[in-house]
Amino acid sequence: MTVYVIGHKNPDTDAVCSAIGYAAFLRATTRPDAVAAACGDANARTRMALERAGIDPSKVLVDVRPRAGRICRRDVVTACDHDSLVDLYERMRQHNLRAIPVLDAAGNLRGMCSLLNLLELLLPDSDDPIDNRNVESSLNRIAKVIHGTFQYASEPEREETLIVMVGAMSADNFTKRMHQFPSANLIIVAGDRPTVQLPAIEYGVRSLVVTGGYQLSPGLISLAQERGVSILTSPLDTATTTLLIRGAKRITRAIDTDFLSFSEDTLLLDVRKQVQKSPQVLFPVVDDHKKLVGVFSKSDLVNPEPTKLILVDHNEIGQAVTGAEDAEILEVI
Repeated sequence: MTVYVIGHKNPDTDAVCSAIGYAAFLRATTRPDAVAAACGDANARTRMALERAGIDPSKVLVDVRPRAGRICRRDVVTACDHDSLVDLYERMRQHNLRAIPVLDAAGNLRGMCSLLNLLELLLPDSDDPIDNRNVESSLNRIAKVIHGTFQYASEPEREETLIVMVGAMSADNFTKRMHQFPSANLIIVAGDRPTVQLPAIEYGVRSLVVTGGYQLSPGLISLAQERGVSILTSPLDTATTTLLIRGAKRITRAIDTDFLSFSEDTLLLDVRKQVQKSPQVLFPVVDDHKKLVGVFSKSDLVNPEPTKLILVDHNEIGQAVTGAEDAEILEVI
């Protein structure tokens, strides 16, 4: 962790040059992380001395009170707003996460997504039978989730709202039920059942997913091409395939865009006040351009590591940089 070598407030040449010299000594010996700092801008005399010596001015540091940018974890696992539910759940499970920041295609922070959000997306609270069948996705994303392959594909990259229907009833009842939904949005899931496959293709559904590793006959494939019906084969059984197709939903509707975030410079004192009553479990930290810098949880606020200081050219806390009383002072010279 960085240790700052710093003089007193309203720094003169002694304070600035002492910090520069001792920080250079530390970097050459025991503390490669030592940084020279000044508690304010250098005056004209000090600037002239530094210029003649060919030395850059010190980092200006007028307040060392802990801030959000210091406590956040910067190796952040993120999601994209076009991720599928299954892919995101697997990523969160792998990294043992309860929430994750979501970025858009430009890398801007779009919102936050929690495990509860994903569960609500998988099991929507709706009495509308059609809404419960809806999957906002693409055929490519569905193929990836079910580990399937295409026998024939028509615009598989297109993002659309699909209506999932399982061909598990008699052929007559299935056909009647199928015609209650618009063909352009239907995705039919069925095993090796030609009596279901044929009417689905003739109806011109968006896609037919054949489960159990079975494939369609050349005749049915030819008809599917004529009707523009994408044919996808799944190595899994019908129940598992159907569940995973629901998990191929884009996470868009699970993204919480009403979330609490902080700038890097927000004091921890202010952070604690704001997060105290928030149900949010993970808080993003952003820079001046609203780009994600890092994240922290409430537990990171319990015992944050203090700023490490070495004071030079003074020995009174009243003359020290603001926040020195809460810092870890390693040396006083």
